[in-house]
Amino acid sequence: MGGFYLGCGLLDAVGYPYVKMVGSWRPELLIKYLAFLLMCFGMSGVSLYWFQRAEAAGVGIDSSTSLLLSNLIFLQLGMLGATWLLVRDHGLTWDQVFGFQFVAPGKILFQAFKVASFGFVVSCLLGMVVHQIFELLGRESSEQAIVELFVQNQGLGQRALICFTALLMAPLVEELLFRGVLYTVLLQYLTRPLALILSSLLFGLVHFHEIGLLPLSALALLLALSYEKSRNLWVPIFAHTFFNLINLGLLLWVPSLD
Repeated sequence: MGGFYLGCGLLDAVGYPYVKMVGSWRPELLIKYLAFLLMCFGMSGVSLYWFQRAEAAGVGIDSSTSLLLSNLIFLQLGMLGATWLLVRDHGLTWDQVFGFQFVAPGKILFQAFKVASFGFVVSCLLGMVVHQIFELLGRESSEQAIVELFVQNQGLGQRALICFTALLMAPLVEELLFRGVLYTVLLQYLTRPLALILSSLLFGLVHFHEIGLLPLSALALLLALSYEKSRNLWVPIFAHTFFNLINLGLLLWVPSLD
């Protein structure tokens, strides 16, 4: 069956049971996985080029829609497929690898909501601190790209696509990648604190948003801890969804106060 599974590890200093890889991810399959991920990024870039060519030729597709479609098809669906191949090649099920068990759904959703709520408060506080630092340094801050797209595009179709991406695909794919695979791979080769810090920082970096680096990294740390405690990837997935839902809700609600 591939020789590893997710199980309950020892208790850390604050009493949290954490996920412990028993056995290992196979290095040659991780290299194959990385190659698939890089291919997804490459195909996304190529698709954006052809979308831009189509827009210049007068085809009815704008740059915002092309960006959203490229991200959905070649990045998110592509990464989901790459993760499926990784699990399949190890001869295991998603439940064995990621602890996918939707038993006691009320408890899972409640845990996820608590993590999302706390993560939202922490990220807001850190975001305000970073914003003040940027102001002191005389640097302008900007919104995350997906936020700007949501605010600028009032069309129902584009907003529906953004919501589908932010509330369903992004939480599923990013949690599989960063908590399910990356974090557990790092646990094989690094100490637990280093694995937590590095995986969280990488999560913040890939969003390519300076002012959001620290808040998103802190959120990622909370998501990793929730995975450790629950040993069930559904918890950080739903926490991620709730976190994005809170932010999207505020984007819709706050302008109505003007």
